[in-house]
Amino acid sequence: MAGIRISDRTYIEELAENQPRNLMVVCERLFLEFHYDSTPREMAEQIAGKLQEEPMLLGEMLREEAIDLLFDLWKMEDGQILPEQHLEELQQLHYLGFVSADDKDLIVNSEAKDIFFFSLKSRGMRRIMEKYTEWEKIVFGMLFTYGILDVYECYKIFAEIQDTPVYYADFEKFLMLRMIFWHNGLMLRNERTKKLFMAGREAEDRNGIFEQWNQHQDLDFCRYSKKEYMELAMGNGIAGWDGIPELFIFVLESIDQDRYQAMIIIKSIILIIQNGETYLEAILKLNKILNIHSEKDEKEICSYIKKIFYSIPIYGLKGHTREELTRKEMFQVIDGGKH
Repeated sequence: MAGIRISDRTYIEELAENQPRNLMVVCERLFLEFHYDSTPREMAEQIAGKLQEEPMLLGEMLREEAIDLLFDLWKMEDGQILPEQHLEELQQLHYLGFVSADDKDLIVNSEAKDIFFFSLKSRGMRRIMEKYTEWEKIVFGMLFTYGILDVYECYKIFAEIQDTPVYYADFEKFLMLRMIFWHNGLMLRNERTKKLFMAGREAEDRNGIFEQWNQHQDLDFCRYSKKEYMELAMGNGIAGWDGIPELFIFVLESIDQDRYQAMIIIKSIILIIQNGETYLEAILKLNKILNIHSEKDEKEICSYIKKIFYSIPIYGLKGHTREELTRKEMFQVIDGGKH
C-alpha cells in the first residue's frame, strides 16, 4: 500500500522528471521539435505547451481507465492506494506528468489538476475517451488473434467492423499516439518492403509466422466481429473456446483453487498452440507444470487440449482455426482439368 501526497513541483517540473527517452518518444508522437541533446526541461515545456493548447489530445493518448483513476487520485489527496492494481494506468499518467512516485508514496501533481481538470471533465473529452478506448480494445483483440499484422491490413479489417467511416490517417494517428503506452504491442518496419507492421509481444517467432503466411498465400485473414475482438482483449487473449472452460476447472482443482495461477497456466498453453507448436508439445508442457502421473488425468488433459488445439486462432494461419481449415480442405473441389 502506498500513501498519496501532493507534489510541490510545477507541472513542467513533474514532466521533466521522466526519463529523457520517454520525453523524446512523447515529443515525436506529438510532432514536436526536439534534438537528441535537448534537456528534459526543454522537452517538458514543449509537451506541456502542446497539451495545454490541445487538451483533447489527452483523450486520444490516455485510456479511459487512466483518466478515471486520475480523478480518483485528485479526490483522495491524502489517502492510500495499492499501485500493483493500476500499474499500466499509473505509468501512462507518469509519462504525461500527472503523477510520480518515491519509495513509499504516490505523488500527485496539483498544478496539472488546475490546468486540465475542466477539459478532462467535459462531455467532449468523455466521448473521445470512450471512442479511443473501444478502438484500443479492438486492436488488442486483433493482436491476440493474428500475432502480427500489416498496419494497412489491420486498418482494413478495423474499418469493416465500424458503424461509421474511419479514415486511414485517423487510424494511423491513433496508433502513433496510443502505442507508446502499450506493453503488448510494438511497431516494426520491414526494411526491404518498407511496410509497417504491428506485432504482439506474444508472437514469439515473427519470421516463422511470415513463413507460414507464405505457405498459405491463398488464405485471407480470418474476420471476427467487433464484439469478439473486444471480448478477447478484455480476457487478455483468452476466450471461451472449445475446451477452455473444462481445462480451467481441471487446472483449478489441481492447484488448490488458485484462480490467478490457473489463468496463467491456461494462457501459457494457448500461446504454445497459437505460436504453432504441436499438440504433443502442449500436452507435455501441461503435464510438466501440473506434475501429472495418473493415466486417467493424462487422458483427460489430452481430450481438453485436443479441443483447444483445433478451436483457437493460430498466428501462422492468419487467425483461422485448425478446425476451420480442416473443414475447408475436406470440402475443397479439385479440378482435374481436361485431357
